[in-house]
Amino acid sequence: MDNETFRPRRPNKEDEGQATHQPQPQDEAQKLKISGQLPEAMLKAIHSVKKEQIQEIEEDFDENVENEEVVEDHRPVMQRPKHVSEQRTSNVRKVKNSENGMTTNEHLNEMLNNLKIKNTNYEEIVLPSKGRFYDGENGPSSGIISIRPMTGEEEQILATTRFVKRGEALNMIFKNCIKERYAPENYLTIDRTYILIYLRAISYSANYEVEVKCPHCDKKFGHTIKLDQLNCDYCPDGFGPALEDALPDSGYEFSYRLSTGKDEKEISDYRERRIKIFGDEAVDDTLTYRTAKLLRDINGISLTNELQAVLKNLPIGDVAYIRNCITEPPFGVETNINIICANCLEDFDIDLPLEANFFFPRRKKAKTQA
Repeated sequence: MDNETFRPRRPNKEDEGQATHQPQPQDEAQKLKISGQLPEAMLKAIHSVKKEQIQEIEEDFDENVENEEVVEDHRPVMQRPKHVSEQRTSNVRKVKNSENGMTTNEHLNEMLNNLKIKNTNYEEIVLPSKGRFYDGENGPSSGIISIRPMTGEEEQILATTRFVKRGEALNMIFKNCIKERYAPENYLTIDRTYILIYLRAISYSANYEVEVKCPHCDKKFGHTIKLDQLNCDYCPDGFGPALEDALPDSGYEFSYRLSTGKDEKEISDYRERRIKIFGDEAVDDTLTYRTAKLLRDINGISLTNELQAVLKNLPIGDVAYIRNCITEPPFGVETNINIICANCLEDFDIDLPLEANFFFPRRKKAKTQA
């Protein structure tokens, strides 16, 4: 398996090796997923970030008012001759901006044109899947896409609550920042995770500041995750696009596929519908539904509702094996982070957290001396 530091994969770079797929048991609830719907933790964080920003502005304003010296000035106000003001205004040449229809001056127009040129500087990267699961219509069969950093327009999308709630925000950002015109929801979830992390790194910074809690001493402390140092494994030769295997306990043969952004959105919608109909007290069968949805068949059974019935009766070892095959293919960004506690010096692992400052990094305030 290729194991590389998380950096853009160049089109002509040769694979250094191959790997075999050996699924390992993992807690499904802790696995990072990037779908059309933002993860719940990040969704709550984005909703709260505006309130935090407003509070910071108010605090800074109050502090400035307290420190401001009031100086009374009784000198007469000098009135600028009217003709001078009119003359300066007339010296600014007005031009028509054909793109947005507004009238602006030459300096602004030149600045906007320069920014437009800069915002079309795309760089090519290779997705972890290497395009193995795309046919050229639903995604790049070469695995290569061209991507640019985000601008203020993309930040506005993230700050728009209705886009976030509808699960449209990520797809809108991908559509803006990726040059190729593929439907963003058709990208594999694993590729979408790569794109999301890469976009954050090139748009803001590869340094991602998070707050973590040590499970050994219960102390909270700040930690910097280097996004450009995350390992990324690329799809080995011989894996896919057809995915088949046999169950270890029952011996049944099965085939499956990997999830896309569209799948994750539909699974999220399914869970929300279940909650609305049956309430929070009902058994959550989303995990079984997700597994059945991504199975093509088990021993010839292919309908989703029939596959759900089979999954409920299979030995638990077989169910875990199927789930690991679907969720743990042998490629993608390694999102498991090892951290050493700053207090007790014990080490522990966390999954890459998606907090508000992932897309809204906060400015560190300078410490003032008393």
